[in-house]
Amino acid sequence: MEYTTLADVETWLNELQSLLGQRRCTAPRFIKPFHLATLAHQMRLKRLTSLNLPEKVAPYANTMKLWEALGLTPPQLIAQRQASGRYYPIEVLRDAATVEDTANNLVALLAPVCTGEETINAVNTMLRELIDNCYSHAAVPDGIFGLTCAQVWAAGGKAQIAIADTGIGIRSSLSLNSDLIERLKIENCCELATGYGVTGKPGKGHSGYGLAVARKLIEQNNGHLMVRSGEEIFSLRAGRLTAFKSKLHWHGTLLIIEWDLNGPMNIQDVYKSFPLPEGMTDDDFNFDS
Repeated sequence: MEYTTLADVETWLNELQSLLGQRRCTAPRFIKPFHLATLAHQMRLKRLTSLNLPEKVAPYANTMKLWEALGLTPPQLIAQRQASGRYYPIEVLRDAATVEDTANNLVALLAPVCTGEETINAVNTMLRELIDNCYSHAAVPDGIFGLTCAQVWAAGGKAQIAIADTGIGIRSSLSLNSDLIERLKIENCCELATGYGVTGKPGKGHSGYGLAVARKLIEQNNGHLMVRSGEEIFSLRAGRLTAFKSKLHWHGTLLIIEWDLNGPMNIQDVYKSFPLPEGMTDDDFNFDS
């Protein structure tokens, strides 16, 4: 099974624009979590209250609880696919106190197919950081900070997690840090945000670990990380880096994380690769515990 491509994402986001403008669009041939996370994100943003899906899509959307994520009642005649532990339905992110629970629930889906305890711990740490980011960098009027969902394809050896937040966007967030103003003039903000210690709120408990941890882990695994915010996009796919601007604006930040289920990830190796915080030495960390 292949990783999602940038063309897959851009084609679908353009279809969503058609949906919002013309109230119809072409469904993708192969549905993944990011399709439904972005659909729910856009419908909530535009306050749309009705949805009709083709027969090939509706059962999957029903299993992923798309209608519930929109605050709607699902059609009674649509069947659900039997999940069998393969799906994590769309969860609406409402309360920062649930970050750990959400990460743990996602890991419960992924743990049976992960390669060992080290990988499970790495995925858990990455998810806690990324989900916390949805709350740390949000500016929302309705109490909805974002959406997340996931799927495992055990036979294909891949997993995907999609997170779509409703925040102010990466460029706006990083612009709050005066030390980054000059870099933002010349750098892609999504790529910049994956660097160690890059944050819009220095000294306020936001260390800039979230995307940096995700990038390092995906590099270990030779997986796929896509970050999209505003018109800017950064992709790390099987070791290949891509950063560019799109004509299509995305409100907030969209993350797509995919990895090889047969490839390990080690969070301790990631932390060892980061510079030590000022005033600390190697003796302050016990990486063997």
